[in-house]
Amino acid sequence: MYILKDKTQLEKAIAKAKKIRTSVKFIKFGVYSVRGTKGNFYTIECKKVDNQKVVECNCLGGLANLVCWHSCCALSLHIGLARQRQAT
Repeated sequence: MYILKDKTQLEKAIAKAKKIRTSVKFIKFGVYSVRGTKGNFYTIECKKVDNQKVVECNCLGGLANLVCWHSCCALSLHIGLARQRQAT
């Protein structure tokens, strides 16, 4: 789990996510499934806790509170969906 503060903390993970270009599956708003490089799937949750934006991934890096590329993939979909919700 990590608290989303700004884009700079995501830069390396975003770069890796762009290289890998994996699939992100929408489970429900705030919950996504991302395919890893070996075909396994990770669950990512994007939510607010105590008014802070929090992202959780169940990969080894995510469990160690690191920013992983899986979470960046899911986060890009989440942000897009959140903007759509605000527009309506």
